[in-house]
Amino acid sequence: MTKQPRFRLPSHIACLIVGFALLAGSPGLKAAVNSLEANTETTQAEQPNFLFILTDDQTVNTIGALGNSEILTPNMDRLAAQGTSFTHVFNQGAWSGAVCAPSRRMINTGRHLYRTGLGPKTAKNDHAKKYPLMGEVLQQAGYETFMTGKWHVDNASFRRSFSLGSAIYEGGMSAEGKGGQFEPRVAEYDGNDDNPENFVVRTENKHTSELLADSAITYLQAKEQRNDKPFFMYVAFLAPHDPRQSPQEYVDMYPASAITLPPNFLPEHPFDEGDHYIRDEVLLPFPRVEATVKPFIGEYYAMITHLDAQIGRILDTLDSSPYADNTIVIFTSDHGLAAGQHGLLGKQSQYDASIRAPFIISGPGIPVAKQAPGMFYLHSIFPTVLDLADIAIPDSVDTASITPLIRGERDTEHEAIYGAYKHFQRMVRTDNYKLIYYPMLKKTQLFDLQNDPWEMNDLSDDPENAQLIIELQAQLETLKQAVGDPLKNDTPEASFAEYMSKSKARRRVELKATES
Repeated sequence: MTKQPRFRLPSHIACLIVGFALLAGSPGLKAAVNSLEANTETTQAEQPNFLFILTDDQTVNTIGALGNSEILTPNMDRLAAQGTSFTHVFNQGAWSGAVCAPSRRMINTGRHLYRTGLGPKTAKNDHAKKYPLMGEVLQQAGYETFMTGKWHVDNASFRRSFSLGSAIYEGGMSAEGKGGQFEPRVAEYDGNDDNPENFVVRTENKHTSELLADSAITYLQAKEQRNDKPFFMYVAFLAPHDPRQSPQEYVDMYPASAITLPPNFLPEHPFDEGDHYIRDEVLLPFPRVEATVKPFIGEYYAMITHLDAQIGRILDTLDSSPYADNTIVIFTSDHGLAAGQHGLLGKQSQYDASIRAPFIISGPGIPVAKQAPGMFYLHSIFPTVLDLADIAIPDSVDTASITPLIRGERDTEHEAIYGAYKHFQRMVRTDNYKLIYYPMLKKTQLFDLQNDPWEMNDLSDDPENAQLIIELQAQLETLKQAVGDPLKNDTPEASFAEYMSKSKARRRVELKATES
């Protein structure tokens, strides 16, 4: 059920009422005016600000306070202590090898994977026009919206979403030459669409995490002088995405000898899961060996600890600002990363390491030092932000607000979670079991998550599980219909290709209509 926007009395009308009341000298009117002023002030104070922190490729088990004893994350720990952590939060999947792109499209539209109206780019300004975007709705409700970091949608959607932008990442994260973590290519946006300097790319000589923290801090420090609107900050770090570069002092914190391999480490995945030789997977040679995977994990942890320090700088600035008591902080990532689990390195799988992300929310009205499963999708962020701001949620949004979970009315949003990767993988996950189906291979995996949380023992060949598999397959088909999945099990490649072709053709028509 969507909530309607809170009524706000226009300031000029309130002033007239106050003036008439004072002239009339009526005690009753004065009392009414005092009550009106108090209610107006309270209402304005209740309109929260938002700091949304989105990291890149950060898997769920990379926060010290939430169970990883080998990683140092004092500021993420601080958020966990100050708020509520949800342990089972999922990216719904990807229609491309760059899993971050569809994830960010889902987050910003609140719609399911195949329903965002945004797919692989076919033109420079290929974008969704049918569906409102999170920042766009907040702007229309009176918020100033600011973004720094990795947008990864398109400039037209950026302009719809944000009032201002600084150090907007424009791509080019190669480890060699310009464009690595220490020399990112970024752009600015001052809110003036007629300014030719907007989105002009420059190269910065500073680590991305430090640069983006600087941008967020500058925004916070200047906000009070600019206006008194509530704000929404979208701070999208590039870490810990490769290239795994961080200051040497952080790398030195994680020598290979201090790294424990995950229990489900394998030299190689037992079969070709679809994109077996995609870019992410060839960052290390096959077979995976301890001597290369441990440093890989160490560099991953180093980037997260360095990132954590920059988040701490932003939180310290917020704490010393006028907004400290009225800002909700949401921290999460776009998806996870295998980092050696199952013989994989990337995020192009349906194992938990790849599909789950950390999720912490803190601020006024949020229970402190609390954990709950959640069982919801990342794109529930959109309706949740609007719900917390008491703004009507557009009918286009597919997901529900998680405010009932925050209030403790229940611990989970969904009984079953759907997942997909291109035409290679489909997944259904309940609290107890996970079924992964590989349409191109006609292969099924089944895991007992209560007894095998690392997904090491495939139970699909056990005849005793035949009925359970049938039930989970039926549940998966129901979920596919609910989320608009076009894949047909008998012709997975053809049905997926047909969808992508139609999707591109539709976007070309929409773009042409926009340009005309």
